[in-house]
Amino acid sequence: MQIKKAIKLRAYPGRAQSELLNRHFGSARFIYNYFLAYKTEQYKITGKSASYVEMSKELTRLKTIEEYAWLNEISRKSLEHSLANLDFAFNSFFRKLSKYPKFKSKYRSKQSFSIGSPHCSIKSDGIHLPLIGVVKCDISNLPDNYKLFSATVSRNPSGKIFISLSIQIDIPDPVVDVSKPIIGLDFGLKTFITTSDGVKYEHPKPNKKHQLKLAREQRALARKQNTSKRRFKQKLKTARVYERISNIRQDFLHKLSRKLVGENQAIYVEDLNLEGMKSKFGKSVSDLGWAEFVRQLTYKGLWCGCEIKKIDRFFPSSKTCSKCGWIKQDLSLEDRIWECPVCLTKHDRDINAAINVLEYGRADRNLRTGREDQLLDELCNSKE
Repeated sequence: MQIKKAIKLRAYPGRAQSELLNRHFGSARFIYNYFLAYKTEQYKITGKSASYVEMSKELTRLKTIEEYAWLNEISRKSLEHSLANLDFAFNSFFRKLSKYPKFKSKYRSKQSFSIGSPHCSIKSDGIHLPLIGVVKCDISNLPDNYKLFSATVSRNPSGKIFISLSIQIDIPDPVVDVSKPIIGLDFGLKTFITTSDGVKYEHPKPNKKHQLKLAREQRALARKQNTSKRRFKQKLKTARVYERISNIRQDFLHKLSRKLVGENQAIYVEDLNLEGMKSKFGKSVSDLGWAEFVRQLTYKGLWCGCEIKKIDRFFPSSKTCSKCGWIKQDLSLEDRIWECPVCLTKHDRDINAAINVLEYGRADRNLRTGREDQLLDELCNSKE
């Protein structure tokens, strides 16, 4: 099976290369903003949006103007990729998949540019980029056989340079191991994940742990004068704290998602209303990264042959007794352990919810695969 994936590598450019990269970041941002205004103005005048071909011709004309002659010192392929990104953003807007494209900022937007595979290549000591040269980076994590599509160079707020390689590789076709168990997952604020077999995984909650340090750095940043050197240094210190928080969260999510996908043949999760939860519980929901965790489960499950399915959002998994099906309507968040008045079973709130998620997912799976009808026919035949 062929899959596409991205491998992000830390790059170590020289001083001259860093200056060239900064110019490419600024040029890619300028072209994006220029043609965003150009397309908007064209639509107001003609009622039609400029196509990619029209923008490419305008870019060629723009480079002949003396005022924009500095664009000739930048790789044209990176500028064309900015046009392609803008065209993709407009297509997504017209398909009602995203909002109207916004202008990019030097201070708030992501600083990056991309170059296609015919014009970038992998060398023994790094990545070769046109007009920049070989940028040193560790390529030991690259697989043996791959097809390179593009390279995206980015700079994070703390000043580190990364190169993300979009590649295509061949992996063995996923085989479902029926000997592995099927589990349900319950998401919680106190315990990040509770499985249907009673295992609980605690989240490191890096934002909460680094809250005091982050607040201290932010207060120091607020005291610095704009455009001063001390403000620039303090901004880097604050960005490093944010980077540390993000790295801890991503490391935890990647390790846990890979573990669960490798140990199970199917995983059922809740389809949560995260926006509603954020409005009620605040940044503690964002600190957990539930949406990112489900995304990682989904694509890793596809590679490893583990089915990932979401159950109905409105299914009362926490309120339903996993033994008899009675629903406790007045269950509150403070009730971590409750007793069913019908079957007198004591339930751990999270484990009970995970079991209900598993049973709901199994019933839905049997319905989709026709297994339910097959089991019924087997039962009738055995009685005869």
